[in-house]
Amino acid sequence: MKKFCLLNVIFFCVATIAQPQAVTHISPSNANIEYVGRFDFSNKEKPVFMYSGTALRIGFTGTSVSVLLQDDSLRNWFTVKLDDSLFIFKADRKDGDYSLGQHLPDKEHTLEIFRRTEWHGGNTTFLGFNIDEGKKMIPVKRKERTIEFIGDSYTCGYGNEGKSREEHFAYETENNYATFGAITARTLNANYVGICRSGIGMYQGYGGGKTFTQPNFYDEVVVNSKVQWDYKKNQPQVVVIALGGNDLSVDLDSTQFVNAYVKFVQKLRSQYPSTKIICVAGPSGPDDKWIKFQSHVMAVTDHFRNVDKDVYYFKFSPFEPHGSDWHPNVEEHRKMANELITFVKEITGW
Repeated sequence: MKKFCLLNVIFFCVATIAQPQAVTHISPSNANIEYVGRFDFSNKEKPVFMYSGTALRIGFTGTSVSVLLQDDSLRNWFTVKLDDSLFIFKADRKDGDYSLGQHLPDKEHTLEIFRRTEWHGGNTTFLGFNIDEGKKMIPVKRKERTIEFIGDSYTCGYGNEGKSREEHFAYETENNYATFGAITARTLNANYVGICRSGIGMYQGYGGGKTFTQPNFYDEVVVNSKVQWDYKKNQPQVVVIALGGNDLSVDLDSTQFVNAYVKFVQKLRSQYPSTKIICVAGPSGPDDKWIKFQSHVMAVTDHFRNVDKDVYYFKFSPFEPHGSDWHPNVEEHRKMANELITFVKEITGW
């Protein structure tokens, strides 16, 4: 009897799999899809992205939804917000078809897909959505504000879900959705745009190399592409620069650092004429490095004091981080966000 029941169950499962539900495919070029962050639209049917926090937003009707993604490394993770539910998935399927909702109430839904992991996980190509046959896409309410965060591993969210300082990097413990930047943007009802890479610096990267710097990579949209970002069509209200920790990982020529930083701010101003630019010191432990960090960033903002009233100095409170490899954990990111939110409100009136 037990064997007979098991065979029946197996037959039922096979029969179910053999009869897939009919779907309506939504092309990436559909005007109701909102793209947030940097995408390479060289092929409008196959937009490509790589940065932490890059997001897709849609509204749709029906009872099911799936997304089609081609991931270069099959190791990137994504946060999904479907209506009021929040969950994650790993882009590790070779067929690239990820079911995000089944047996939903037959009504209007909202969906956001947010890349948690950073650029060295490779590019991700978006190939569209599938929804119930006969159902439709609906417009989503778009945010009027955008904050761009330019930074390093702290901005990426490196190890923020790690259990201790002794735990090393893993893609599954990097959660950009829970970083100070993403939290700040959501709290202020702004789009989040992250331009960040672990180990990168302003004048020199971690360990002192002079090529892995933000000025050298800032215009890049995705890996292995010559496409550069169109700044005129993408104007944030606020830019937050959180760089300097990797520059200070070894001996630093402070004059060269300040000069490189000033030149980078000037570049930002040339592309963003009306944007408020915040130059951040920290986070850091309360030590000699912290004193240097503050003085170097202050030297930058002092340079602009009488020529650009929309360049600001901001410092995080110093602390010793407790995430993987001595990076801030989720709770520490939340505290950082609370400090930054207060400051952004002060200078913007939001």
